[in-house]
Amino acid sequence: MRAPRAGAVPLLIAFLAAATASCIISRGVEVSPLRVGQSDSTTVRSAVKAHLVDGAVALFPAGVTVARNRLIGAGQRYDATLRDSDAVREIALDSVIGMEAFRTRFDNLRTVVYSTLATVGVLAGTVAAICISDPKCFGSCPTIYSDSAGVPVLEAEGFSYSISPLLEARDVDRLRAQPDSTGRLRLQVWNEALETHYINQMELLEATHAPDELVVPDERSRPVAVRGVSTPSSMVDRAGRDVGAILAEADGRIFTTDSATLANASPEDAEDYIDLTFPNPGHGDSLAVVLRLRNSLLNTVLFYDLMLARPGARSIDWIAGDLERISPTLDLGRWYTSHLGLRVFVADGGRWKAVARLSDYGPIAWRDVAAVIGAPREDSVRLRLSFLADQWRIDRIAVGAAVRRPTVRVVPLAAVINAAGVVEPRALEDLRRADDRYVQTTPPQRFTVDFDVGAAPAGSARTFFIASQGYYIEWVRGDWMSGLRDTTTFRPGDVALLRTLRSWAAQKESLERRFYRTRIPVR
Repeated sequence: MRAPRAGAVPLLIAFLAAATASCIISRGVEVSPLRVGQSDSTTVRSAVKAHLVDGAVALFPAGVTVARNRLIGAGQRYDATLRDSDAVREIALDSVIGMEAFRTRFDNLRTVVYSTLATVGVLAGTVAAICISDPKCFGSCPTIYSDSAGVPVLEAEGFSYSISPLLEARDVDRLRAQPDSTGRLRLQVWNEALETHYINQMELLEATHAPDELVVPDERSRPVAVRGVSTPSSMVDRAGRDVGAILAEADGRIFTTDSATLANASPEDAEDYIDLTFPNPGHGDSLAVVLRLRNSLLNTVLFYDLMLARPGARSIDWIAGDLERISPTLDLGRWYTSHLGLRVFVADGGRWKAVARLSDYGPIAWRDVAAVIGAPREDSVRLRLSFLADQWRIDRIAVGAAVRRPTVRVVPLAAVINAAGVVEPRALEDLRRADDRYVQTTPPQRFTVDFDVGAAPAGSARTFFIASQGYYIEWVRGDWMSGLRDTTTFRPGDVALLRTLRSWAAQKESLERRFYRTRIPVR
Protein backbone atom coordinates (compact mmCIF):
# COMPACT_ATOMS: atom_id res chain seq x y z
CA MET A 1 0.00 0.00 0.00
CA ARG A 2 1.68 3.18 -1.13
CA ALA A 3 0.68 6.75 -0.51
CA PRO A 4 -0.44 8.92 -3.39
CA ARG A 5 2.18 11.53 -4.08
CA ALA A 6 1.78 15.30 -4.28
CA GLY A 7 -1.95 15.55 -4.90
CA ALA A 8 -3.11 13.55 -1.90
CA VAL A 9 -0.57 14.47 0.75
CA PRO A 10 -2.06 17.92 1.56
CA LEU A 11 -5.30 16.19 2.52
CA LEU A 12 -3.56 14.48 5.39
CA ILE A 13 -3.29 17.81 7.14
CA ALA A 14 -7.06 17.82 7.51
CA PHE A 15 -6.98 15.13 10.14
CA LEU A 16 -5.67 14.37 13.61
CA ALA A 17 -6.36 10.80 14.41
CA ALA A 18 -6.30 7.80 16.77
CA ALA A 19 -6.70 4.08 16.08
CA THR A 20 -7.02 0.46 17.23
CA ALA A 21 -5.32 -2.95 17.14
CA SER A 22 -4.28 -5.56 19.66
CA CYS A 23 -1.26 -7.36 18.28
CA ILE A 24 1.69 -6.95 15.95
CA ILE A 25 0.91 -8.26 12.46
CA SER A 26 3.50 -8.58 9.73
CA ARG A 27 1.08 -8.35 6.86
CA GLY A 28 -0.90 -5.65 5.06
CA VAL A 29 -4.13 -4.72 6.81
CA GLU A 30 -7.20 -3.39 5.08
CA VAL A 31 -9.20 -1.07 7.36
CA SER A 32 -12.62 0.43 6.77
CA PRO A 33 -14.61 2.70 9.08
CA LEU A 34 -17.32 1.31 11.31
CA ARG A 35 -20.67 2.31 9.83
CA VAL A 36 -23.04 3.24 12.63
CA GLY A 37 -26.27 5.03 11.80
CA GLN A 38 -28.60 7.24 13.84
CA SER A 39 -31.38 4.65 14.14
CA ASP A 40 -32.12 2.58 17.25
CA SER A 41 -30.50 -0.47 15.66
CA THR A 42 -27.61 -0.63 13.24
CA THR A 43 -26.06 -3.79 11.83
CA VAL A 44 -22.40 -3.90 10.88
CA ARG A 45 -21.76 -6.77 8.50
CA SER A 46 -17.96 -6.63 8.41
CA ALA A 47 -15.74 -7.98 11.16
CA VAL A 48 -15.60 -5.68 14.17
CA LYS A 49 -12.93 -5.20 16.79
CA ALA A 50 -14.06 -3.50 19.99
CA HIS A 51 -11.49 -2.17 22.47
CA LEU A 52 -12.75 -2.21 26.04
CA VAL A 53 -12.07 -0.06 29.08
CA ASP A 54 -10.42 -2.94 30.99
CA GLY A 55 -7.88 -3.57 28.21
CA ALA A 56 -9.74 -6.53 26.73
CA VAL A 57 -10.53 -6.90 23.03
CA ALA A 58 -13.73 -8.37 21.57
CA LEU A 59 -13.72 -9.69 18.00
CA PHE A 60 -16.93 -10.21 16.04
CA PRO A 61 -15.88 -11.98 12.81
CA ALA A 62 -19.41 -11.99 11.35
CA GLY A 63 -20.21 -8.41 12.32
CA VAL A 64 -22.22 -6.88 15.14
CA THR A 65 -25.49 -5.06 15.77
CA VAL A 66 -25.45 -1.81 17.73
CA ALA A 67 -28.76 -1.62 19.58
CA ARG A 68 -30.07 -0.41 22.93
CA ASN A 69 -26.61 0.85 23.92
CA ARG A 70 -25.16 -2.62 23.42
CA LEU A 71 -23.04 -4.51 20.93
CA ILE A 72 -24.79 -7.73 19.98
CA GLY A 73 -23.21 -10.53 17.96
CA ALA A 74 -21.34 -13.82 18.01
CA GLY A 75 -17.89 -12.89 19.21
CA GLN A 76 -14.82 -13.82 21.18
CA ARG A 77 -13.54 -11.76 24.07
CA TYR A 78 -9.78 -11.78 24.75
CA ASP A 79 -8.24 -10.54 27.98
CA ALA A 80 -5.50 -7.89 28.04
CA THR A 81 -2.75 -10.51 27.60
CA LEU A 82 -4.46 -11.91 24.45
CA ARG A 83 -3.92 -15.43 25.83
CA ASP A 84 -7.33 -16.28 27.32
CA SER A 85 -10.66 -15.90 25.56
CA ASP A 86 -14.36 -16.60 26.06
CA ALA A 87 -17.38 -16.53 23.81
CA VAL A 88 -19.43 -13.36 24.08
CA ARG A 89 -22.87 -12.37 22.79
CA GLU A 90 -23.34 -8.84 24.15
CA ILE A 91 -21.16 -5.98 25.39
CA ALA A 92 -22.38 -2.74 26.93
CA LEU A 93 -21.53 0.19 24.69
CA ASP A 94 -20.36 2.31 27.64
CA SER A 95 -17.58 -0.23 28.28
CA VAL A 96 -16.19 0.29 24.77
CA ILE A 97 -13.41 2.84 24.34
CA GLY A 98 -13.34 2.52 20.57
CA MET A 99 -14.30 0.31 17.64
CA GLU A 100 -13.14 -0.30 14.12
CA ALA A 101 -14.42 -2.38 11.28
CA PHE A 102 -11.64 -4.17 9.45
CA ARG A 103 -10.79 -6.78 6.88
CA THR A 104 -7.39 -8.44 7.22
CA ARG A 105 -5.81 -10.30 4.34
CA PHE A 106 -3.43 -12.95 5.64
CA ASP A 107 -0.69 -14.75 3.76
CA ASN A 108 -0.12 -17.84 5.93
CA LEU A 109 3.56 -17.90 5.05
CA ARG A 110 4.10 -14.33 6.28
CA THR A 111 1.63 -13.84 9.14
CA VAL A 112 3.15 -13.69 12.59
CA VAL A 113 1.50 -12.40 15.75
CA TYR A 114 3.99 -10.80 18.11
CA SER A 115 2.21 -10.70 21.44
CA THR A 116 5.46 -9.72 23.17
CA LEU A 117 6.95 -7.16 20.79
CA ALA A 118 5.44 -4.23 22.65
CA THR A 119 4.21 -3.90 26.19
CA VAL A 120 0.87 -5.67 26.62
CA GLY A 121 -1.03 -3.74 29.27
CA VAL A 122 -4.36 -2.44 30.38
CA LEU A 123 -5.22 1.16 29.61
CA ALA A 124 -5.05 3.20 32.78
CA GLY A 125 -8.60 3.50 34.10
CA THR A 126 -8.39 7.21 34.74
CA VAL A 127 -7.03 7.91 31.25
CA ALA A 128 -9.69 5.74 29.63
CA ALA A 129 -12.38 7.53 31.62
CA ILE A 130 -11.05 10.94 30.57
CA CYS A 131 -10.97 9.94 26.91
CA ILE A 132 -14.49 8.53 27.03
CA SER A 133 -15.90 11.70 28.60
CA ASP A 134 -13.67 14.04 26.58
CA PRO A 135 -13.13 12.78 23.00
CA LYS A 136 -10.40 15.37 22.35
CA CYS A 137 -7.85 13.33 24.30
CA PHE A 138 -4.19 13.01 23.36
CA GLY A 139 -3.48 11.65 19.92
CA SER A 140 -1.15 12.28 17.03
CA CYS A 141 0.65 9.22 15.60
CA PRO A 142 3.74 7.36 16.95
CA THR A 143 5.86 9.38 19.34
CA ILE A 144 9.61 8.75 19.28
CA TYR A 145 11.85 9.19 22.31
CA SER A 146 15.54 9.02 23.11
CA ASP A 147 16.92 8.26 26.57
CA SER A 148 18.87 10.76 28.65
CA ALA A 149 20.16 9.15 31.86
CA GLY A 150 16.92 7.22 32.24
CA VAL A 151 14.68 10.17 31.35
CA PRO A 152 12.73 9.91 28.06
CA VAL A 153 13.28 12.87 25.74
CA LEU A 154 10.67 13.51 23.04
CA GLU A 155 12.38 13.59 19.65
CA ALA A 156 9.64 13.38 17.00
CA GLU A 157 6.15 12.32 15.99
CA GLY A 158 6.03 10.13 12.92
CA PHE A 159 3.78 10.49 9.83
CA SER A 160 1.47 12.87 11.69
CA TYR A 161 -1.36 13.10 9.15
CA SER A 162 -1.34 9.64 7.55
CA ILE A 163 -4.79 8.60 8.74
CA SER A 164 -5.57 5.79 6.28
CA PRO A 165 -3.77 3.08 4.27
CA LEU A 166 -4.20 5.02 1.03
CA LEU A 167 -2.51 8.04 2.58
CA GLU A 168 0.48 6.21 3.99
CA ALA A 169 3.49 8.52 3.92
CA ARG A 170 7.16 8.82 4.83
CA ASP A 171 8.19 11.36 7.45
CA VAL A 172 11.70 12.65 8.21
CA ASP A 173 12.50 14.28 11.57
CA ARG A 174 15.75 15.76 12.82
CA LEU A 175 17.08 14.18 16.00
CA ARG A 176 19.01 15.77 18.81
CA ALA A 177 20.02 12.34 20.09
CA GLN A 178 23.58 11.15 19.54
CA PRO A 179 25.07 7.63 19.56
CA ASP A 180 26.69 6.18 22.66
CA SER A 181 30.39 5.37 23.02
CA THR A 182 29.93 2.12 21.08
CA GLY A 183 28.39 3.85 18.07
CA ARG A 184 24.83 2.69 18.78
CA LEU A 185 21.84 5.03 18.59
CA ARG A 186 18.64 3.74 20.20
CA LEU A 187 15.16 5.21 20.08
CA GLN A 188 11.90 4.15 21.68
CA VAL A 189 8.68 4.11 19.66
CA TRP A 190 5.62 4.70 21.84
CA ASN A 191 1.90 4.42 21.32
CA GLU A 192 0.60 6.73 24.04
CA ALA A 193 -2.72 7.65 22.43
CA LEU A 194 -5.97 5.90 21.54
CA GLU A 195 -4.67 4.87 18.15
CA THR A 196 -3.57 1.91 16.08
CA HIS A 197 -0.19 2.42 14.45
CA TYR A 198 0.71 0.50 11.28
CA ILE A 199 4.46 1.07 10.96
CA ASN A 200 5.90 -0.01 7.62
CA GLN A 201 9.54 1.09 7.81
CA MET A 202 11.99 2.85 10.10
CA GLU A 203 15.52 3.85 9.14
CA LEU A 204 18.11 6.39 10.18
CA LEU A 205 19.66 9.04 7.94
CA GLU A 206 23.12 10.36 8.76
CA ALA A 207 24.19 13.70 7.26
CA THR A 208 27.93 14.45 7.41
CA HIS A 209 28.80 18.13 7.42
CA ALA A 210 31.15 20.85 8.64
CA PRO A 211 31.01 21.67 12.36
CA ASP A 212 29.71 25.20 11.68
CA GLU A 213 26.77 23.99 9.56
CA LEU A 214 23.23 23.37 10.80
CA VAL A 215 21.50 20.48 9.04
CA VAL A 216 17.68 20.29 9.01
CA PRO A 217 15.06 18.89 6.62
CA ASP A 218 13.70 21.27 4.02
CA GLU A 219 10.07 21.70 3.00
CA ARG A 220 10.32 18.41 1.05
CA SER A 221 11.96 16.48 3.92
CA ARG A 222 15.40 16.51 2.26
CA PRO A 223 18.36 17.29 4.57
CA VAL A 224 19.92 20.66 3.83
CA ALA A 225 23.10 22.14 5.37
CA VAL A 226 22.91 25.81 6.33
CA ARG A 227 25.82 28.05 7.26
CA GLY A 228 25.86 31.59 8.63
CA VAL A 229 22.62 31.27 10.60
CA SER A 230 21.58 34.57 12.14
CA THR A 231 18.53 36.32 13.57
CA PRO A 232 16.63 38.70 11.26
CA SER A 233 17.16 42.34 12.20
CA SER A 234 13.40 42.87 12.40
CA MET A 235 10.47 40.52 13.11
CA VAL A 236 7.02 42.11 13.41
CA ASP A 237 3.65 40.34 13.43
CA ARG A 238 0.35 41.49 11.98
CA ALA A 239 -0.68 43.14 15.23
CA GLY A 240 2.42 45.34 15.03
CA ARG A 241 4.21 43.56 17.87
CA ASP A 242 7.99 43.35 17.80
CA VAL A 243 8.43 39.58 18.28
CA GLY A 244 12.19 39.49 17.68
CA ALA A 245 13.07 38.84 21.32
CA ILE A 246 10.61 35.93 21.50
CA LEU A 247 11.84 34.30 18.29
CA ALA A 248 15.59 34.95 18.50
CA GLU A 249 16.42 31.74 20.36
CA ALA A 250 14.95 28.25 20.80
CA ASP A 251 14.37 28.87 24.47
CA GLY A 252 10.74 27.95 25.13
CA ARG A 253 9.43 31.49 24.68
CA ILE A 254 6.73 30.78 22.13
CA PHE A 255 5.06 32.94 19.53
CA THR A 256 1.26 32.74 19.42
CA THR A 257 -1.14 34.88 17.44
CA ASP A 258 -2.30 38.05 19.17
CA SER A 259 -5.76 37.58 20.72
CA ALA A 260 -7.23 40.52 18.80
CA THR A 261 -5.97 39.11 15.49
CA LEU A 262 -7.61 35.77 16.26
CA ALA A 263 -10.86 37.38 17.42
CA ASN A 264 -11.08 39.47 14.24
CA ALA A 265 -10.22 36.63 11.84
CA SER A 266 -12.90 35.87 9.25
CA PRO A 267 -13.10 33.75 6.10
CA GLU A 268 -12.39 36.89 4.08
CA ASP A 269 -9.36 37.82 6.19
CA ALA A 270 -8.17 34.86 8.30
CA GLU A 271 -4.39 35.28 8.15
CA ASP A 272 -1.77 36.23 10.68
CA TYR A 273 1.78 36.88 9.51
CA ILE A 274 5.30 37.72 10.64
CA ASP A 275 7.34 40.11 8.49
CA LEU A 276 11.11 39.54 8.48
CA THR A 277 13.74 42.06 7.39
CA PHE A 278 17.48 41.38 7.18
CA PRO A 279 20.53 42.37 5.10
CA ASN A 280 21.08 40.25 2.00
CA PRO A 281 23.93 37.87 2.89
CA GLY A 282 24.94 37.62 -0.77
CA HIS A 283 26.71 34.27 -0.46
CA GLY A 284 24.94 32.29 -3.17
CA ASP A 285 21.81 31.80 -5.20
CA SER A 286 19.77 30.46 -2.25
CA LEU A 287 19.09 31.26 1.36
CA ALA A 288 17.12 29.44 4.04
CA VAL A 289 14.51 30.44 6.56
CA VAL A 290 15.14 28.16 9.53
CA LEU A 291 12.25 27.55 11.94
CA ARG A 292 11.55 25.58 15.08
CA LEU A 293 7.79 25.14 15.32
CA ARG A 294 4.81 22.88 15.80
CA ASN A 295 1.10 23.14 15.12
CA SER A 296 -1.38 24.41 17.67
CA LEU A 297 -4.47 22.32 18.44
CA LEU A 298 -6.57 24.32 15.98
CA ASN A 299 -6.31 21.38 13.58
CA THR A 300 -7.66 19.09 16.30
CA VAL A 301 -10.70 21.34 16.68
CA LEU A 302 -11.24 21.28 12.92
CA PHE A 303 -11.10 17.49 12.75
CA TYR A 304 -12.86 16.50 15.97
CA ASP A 305 -15.46 19.25 16.33
CA LEU A 306 -16.28 20.10 12.75
CA MET A 307 -15.54 16.99 10.71
CA LEU A 308 -16.52 14.32 13.22
CA ALA A 309 -18.58 15.54 16.18
CA ARG A 310 -21.05 17.81 14.40
CA PRO A 311 -22.16 15.17 11.85
CA GLY A 312 -21.81 12.34 14.36
CA ALA A 313 -21.93 8.87 12.82
CA ARG A 314 -22.52 10.43 9.40
CA SER A 315 -18.91 11.64 9.51
CA ILE A 316 -17.75 8.02 9.21
CA ASP A 317 -19.62 7.67 5.93
CA TRP A 318 -18.03 10.94 4.85
CA ILE A 319 -14.54 9.54 5.49
CA ALA A 320 -15.33 6.16 3.93
CA GLY A 321 -17.49 7.51 1.10
CA ASP A 322 -16.73 11.07 0.03
CA LEU A 323 -13.01 10.81 0.67
CA GLU A 324 -12.84 7.72 -1.52
CA ARG A 325 -14.15 9.74 -4.46
CA ILE A 326 -11.96 12.06 -6.51
CA SER A 327 -14.17 15.15 -6.74
CA PRO A 328 -14.94 15.76 -3.03
CA THR A 329 -11.40 14.78 -2.09
CA LEU A 330 -9.95 17.37 -4.45
CA ASP A 331 -12.41 19.97 -3.17
CA LEU A 332 -11.28 19.36 0.40
CA GLY A 333 -7.62 19.39 -0.64
CA ARG A 334 -7.91 22.70 -2.45
CA TRP A 335 -9.78 24.27 0.46
CA TYR A 336 -7.33 22.97 3.03
CA THR A 337 -4.12 23.92 1.24
CA SER A 338 -5.47 27.41 0.54
CA HIS A 339 -5.99 28.08 4.27
CA LEU A 340 -3.63 25.91 6.35
CA GLY A 341 0.10 25.30 6.43
CA LEU A 342 2.70 28.08 6.42
CA ARG A 343 3.53 30.09 3.32
CA VAL A 344 6.69 32.10 2.66
CA PHE A 345 6.50 35.25 0.54
CA VAL A 346 9.26 37.56 -0.67
CA ALA A 347 8.76 41.26 -1.31
CA ASP A 348 8.90 41.81 -5.07
CA GLY A 349 8.42 45.45 -5.87
CA GLY A 350 5.03 46.44 -4.53
CA ARG A 351 3.69 42.91 -4.07
CA TRP A 352 4.34 39.71 -2.12
CA LYS A 353 5.47 36.75 -4.21
CA ALA A 354 4.87 33.20 -2.88
CA VAL A 355 8.14 31.21 -2.85
CA ALA A 356 7.62 28.24 -0.46
CA ARG A 357 5.05 26.40 1.63
CA LEU A 358 5.52 24.24 4.73
CA SER A 359 3.02 21.49 5.50
CA ASP A 360 1.54 20.93 8.93
CA TYR A 361 3.70 18.74 11.20
CA GLY A 362 1.55 17.93 14.22
CA PRO A 363 0.99 19.40 17.69
CA ILE A 364 3.22 17.16 19.84
CA ALA A 365 6.92 17.45 18.95
CA TRP A 366 8.88 20.51 17.92
CA ARG A 367 10.05 20.38 14.31
CA ASP A 368 13.28 21.95 13.02
CA VAL A 369 12.83 22.75 9.34
CA ALA A 370 14.12 25.08 6.64
CA ALA A 371 12.36 26.72 3.72
CA VAL A 372 14.91 27.16 0.93
CA ILE A 373 14.27 30.10 -1.38
CA GLY A 374 16.07 31.88 -4.17
CA ALA A 375 18.21 34.76 -2.89
CA PRO A 376 16.80 38.17 -3.85
CA ARG A 377 19.10 40.72 -5.47
CA GLU A 378 18.20 43.67 -3.24
CA ASP A 379 20.54 44.76 -0.44
CA SER A 380 17.75 44.31 2.10
CA VAL A 381 15.55 41.20 2.09
CA ARG A 382 11.92 41.31 3.20
CA LEU A 383 10.03 38.06 3.78
CA ARG A 384 6.54 37.34 5.09
CA LEU A 385 5.55 34.12 6.87
CA SER A 386 1.77 33.85 6.51
CA PHE A 387 -0.58 31.37 8.19
CA LEU A 388 -4.10 30.87 9.47
CA ALA A 389 -4.51 32.84 12.70
CA ASP A 390 -3.09 30.93 15.70
CA GLN A 391 -2.44 27.73 13.78
CA TRP A 392 1.24 27.62 14.76
CA ARG A 393 3.43 27.69 17.85
CA ILE A 394 6.86 29.08 16.86
CA ASP A 395 9.95 28.94 19.07
CA ARG A 396 12.60 30.32 16.73
CA ILE A 397 13.05 32.00 13.33
CA ALA A 398 16.48 32.48 11.75
CA VAL A 399 17.97 32.90 8.28
CA GLY A 400 20.88 31.01 6.74
CA ALA A 401 23.30 32.70 4.37
CA ALA A 402 24.71 29.64 2.57
CA VAL A 403 22.80 26.49 1.62
CA ARG A 404 24.00 23.16 0.23
CA ARG A 405 23.03 19.49 0.09
CA PRO A 406 25.17 17.41 2.49
CA THR A 407 26.26 13.82 2.01
CA VAL A 408 23.55 11.56 3.44
CA ARG A 409 24.01 7.91 4.44
CA VAL A 410 21.11 5.54 5.07
CA VAL A 411 21.61 3.53 8.26
CA PRO A 412 19.34 0.46 8.33
CA LEU A 413 17.83 -0.98 11.48
CA ALA A 414 20.19 -3.24 13.40
CA ALA A 415 17.72 -4.60 15.98
CA VAL A 416 14.19 -4.28 17.31
CA ILE A 417 13.78 -4.92 21.02
CA ASN A 418 10.50 -5.45 22.82
CA ALA A 419 9.52 -3.82 26.12
CA ALA A 420 10.81 -6.84 28.04
CA GLY A 421 14.27 -6.40 26.52
CA VAL A 422 13.99 -9.34 24.11
CA VAL A 423 15.30 -9.00 20.55
CA GLU A 424 12.62 -9.56 17.88
CA PRO A 425 14.24 -10.66 14.57
CA ARG A 426 10.96 -10.97 12.65
CA ALA A 427 9.93 -7.45 13.59
CA LEU A 428 13.36 -6.28 12.43
CA GLU A 429 12.75 -7.92 9.05
CA ASP A 430 9.34 -6.29 8.74
CA LEU A 431 10.55 -2.76 9.59
CA ARG A 432 13.67 -2.66 7.44
CA ARG A 433 11.86 -2.23 4.12
CA ALA A 434 8.83 -0.31 2.88
CA ASP A 435 6.67 -3.18 1.68
CA ASP A 436 3.38 -4.88 2.61
CA ARG A 437 4.47 -5.92 6.12
CA TYR A 438 3.71 -3.76 9.14
CA VAL A 439 4.39 -3.64 12.84
CA GLN A 440 1.07 -2.85 14.47
CA THR A 441 0.72 -1.36 17.97
CA THR A 442 -1.96 -0.11 20.32
CA PRO A 443 -1.67 1.80 23.60
CA PRO A 444 0.26 1.44 25.87
CA GLN A 445 2.73 -0.50 23.73
CA ARG A 446 6.33 0.49 23.01
CA PHE A 447 9.47 -0.98 21.51
CA THR A 448 13.07 0.07 20.87
CA VAL A 449 14.83 0.47 17.53
CA ASP A 450 18.62 0.13 17.51
CA PHE A 451 20.96 1.55 14.85
CA ASP A 452 24.70 0.89 14.48
CA VAL A 453 26.08 4.21 13.20
CA GLY A 454 29.75 3.60 14.01
CA ALA A 455 32.34 6.24 14.76
CA ALA A 456 32.09 9.79 13.46
CA PRO A 457 34.41 10.73 10.54
CA ALA A 458 37.46 12.69 11.64
CA GLY A 459 37.10 16.44 11.25
CA SER A 460 33.38 16.31 10.46
CA ALA A 461 30.15 16.64 12.37
CA ARG A 462 27.04 14.56 11.74
CA THR A 463 23.34 15.02 12.26
CA PHE A 464 20.82 12.20 12.42
CA PHE A 465 17.24 11.97 11.14
CA ILE A 466 14.65 9.31 11.85
CA ALA A 467 12.66 8.33 8.76
CA SER A 468 9.38 6.58 9.51
CA GLN A 469 6.69 5.36 7.14
CA GLY A 470 3.21 4.11 7.89
CA TYR A 471 -0.29 5.22 8.83
CA TYR A 472 -2.68 5.14 11.75
CA ILE A 473 -6.44 4.72 12.18
CA GLU A 474 -9.06 6.59 14.21
CA TRP A 475 -10.86 5.02 17.11
CA VAL A 476 -14.58 5.57 16.60
CA ARG A 477 -15.70 7.00 19.94
CA GLY A 478 -19.17 6.52 21.32
CA ASP A 479 -19.64 10.21 22.05
CA TRP A 480 -19.43 10.93 18.33
CA MET A 481 -22.34 8.56 17.61
CA SER A 482 -24.94 9.70 20.16
CA GLY A 483 -27.31 12.64 20.46
CA LEU A 484 -28.61 15.06 17.85
CA ARG A 485 -26.12 15.86 15.11
CA ASP A 486 -25.93 17.73 11.83
CA THR A 487 -27.98 16.13 9.09
CA THR A 488 -25.16 16.67 6.57
CA THR A 489 -21.53 15.64 6.56
CA PHE A 490 -18.61 18.06 6.62
CA ARG A 491 -18.46 20.60 3.83
CA PRO A 492 -15.30 22.64 3.26
CA GLY A 493 -15.90 26.34 2.84
CA ASP A 494 -16.24 29.66 4.60
CA VAL A 495 -18.75 28.39 7.16
CA ALA A 496 -16.43 25.59 8.26
CA LEU A 497 -13.46 27.95 8.49
CA LEU A 498 -15.37 30.48 10.61
CA ARG A 499 -16.68 27.75 12.93
CA THR A 500 -13.16 26.41 13.37
CA LEU A 501 -11.74 29.82 14.27
CA ARG A 502 -14.54 30.63 16.71
CA SER A 503 -14.51 27.20 18.35
CA TRP A 504 -10.73 27.31 18.74
CA ALA A 505 -10.78 30.83 20.23
CA ALA A 506 -13.39 29.77 22.76
CA GLN A 507 -11.63 26.67 24.08
CA LYS A 508 -7.91 26.98 23.28
CA GLU A 509 -6.68 27.43 26.85
CA SER A 510 -8.68 24.59 28.39
CA LEU A 511 -8.14 22.27 25.41
CA GLU A 512 -4.36 22.55 25.58
CA ARG A 513 -4.39 21.62 29.28
CA ARG A 514 -6.73 18.67 28.74
CA PHE A 515 -5.07 17.38 25.59
CA TYR A 516 -1.50 17.11 26.82
CA ARG A 517 -2.39 15.54 30.17
CA THR A 518 -4.24 12.59 28.62
CA ARG A 519 -1.22 10.72 27.26
CA ILE A 520 -1.48 6.99 27.80
CA PRO A 521 1.29 5.99 30.25
CA VAL A 522 3.58 3.39 28.67
CA ARG A 523 6.27 3.00 31.34
